[in-house]
Amino acid sequence: MPRAVPRMPKTRRDNQVRSPGITLAGTLLIVGLTVLAFAGGRLFGRVEEPITEPQSVGSAPAPAATAFAIAAPFNEAVVDTPVPLPVTFARAPVVCLDPGHGGEDRGFTRFVENTVPDMEEAILVLEHAWDLEARLLQRGYEVVLTRETDAAVNLQGADVNGDGRTAAHDAPRSNRNKNLDELQSRINLCNEAKADLLVSMHVNGFTNGNPRGFETWFTRERSFGDRNAVFATLAFAHLKEQLGYIGYVLPTEDERGVYPDTTADVQKEHSLFRHFIVTGPEVPGVVNPSKMPGAIVEALFVSNDGDASILADPAGRDAIVTAYENAIVEYFERYPPDAR
Repeated sequence: MPRAVPRMPKTRRDNQVRSPGITLAGTLLIVGLTVLAFAGGRLFGRVEEPITEPQSVGSAPAPAATAFAIAAPFNEAVVDTPVPLPVTFARAPVVCLDPGHGGEDRGFTRFVENTVPDMEEAILVLEHAWDLEARLLQRGYEVVLTRETDAAVNLQGADVNGDGRTAAHDAPRSNRNKNLDELQSRINLCNEAKADLLVSMHVNGFTNGNPRGFETWFTRERSFGDRNAVFATLAFAHLKEQLGYIGYVLPTEDERGVYPDTTADVQKEHSLFRHFIVTGPEVPGVVNPSKMPGAIVEALFVSNDGDASILADPAGRDAIVTAYENAIVEYFERYPPDAR
């Protein structure tokens, strides 16, 4: 069962003295309600469905979302009162959530019959970010989203990184300058918010349906490279834990992992860069870097049938967002924000 998000305990009302008459009337009322409860399903045409036991993901991918019998997650009632911050926190942590892509950039896309988009990374990660933001705010954290709608951040196509080039300078079939300015816009928002942690949120994809699983990436060559590695490791561990609760378990040999970004193939378009831009170091005249630790999370593959069914299921979404939340909470337990 997924680990429930801690909530504030409900306040117990003071004990009240009741007269014998009231007690008798209450007893009769309870008996009547009990009988009605047993018959209610039939009387009002509603019968509770049995909870389906979770199934492990096998080696063969599921052909459709309904192929996975996922138990409904346990959710406590939402309490409006925020969860108080630990007393060891000198101030509220500031988290910058960066849901990747958006606008014309749809990210990885899953098509039905090769014509109709069935699943788009830009939408999926934005929904994850909305849910995660609400949970972190309830905990008393401060949260900034690089984008709050399905749109690009650099809507005006401005020269954000100051290199004198914009999308208008891009060669045919290249988005180099457009992407650089878009990514710099996101970095700038996180820096302006003085965020303590940057979480770059993605889902993965491939040219065929074979790859599956989740992975995280970090930049080691930063002054806070050790913290980058810690958060990337926590995010991976909590994804494995939460997805495991709903039956998504891969054979050890198929698991992906936590990787330094220097091992990634990032030379397709940005041939001079050794790192992912959002979490990477300064590239003089081209990239002004982020000023806080962070990592890139790739939560499952839209191109894999089994992974896609998890991404489409509410229980899968809850597991992914809970993993993000728990990783962030554990990170700040290790590295509480300093007073400013």
